[in-house]
Amino acid sequence: MGKKAKKKQKHAVELSIEAELEAEAAYYARKCGITVQEAAQIIREAHKPKLSIVQKK
Repeated sequence: MGKKAKKKQKHAVELSIEAELEAEAAYYARKCGITVQEAAQIIREAHKPKLSIVQKK
């Protein structure tokens, strides 16, 4: 039987990203007077890739 693939490293990266997002959201929530959840949502939306359709002329 073979060994299972390690998933721990990917999970640790996701946790650090979420911790960083939470810290940034807390900072902006204090500065703007909004909740941490609202600030986190705004940051997530800002980091989403934007699709643009450019028509060739």
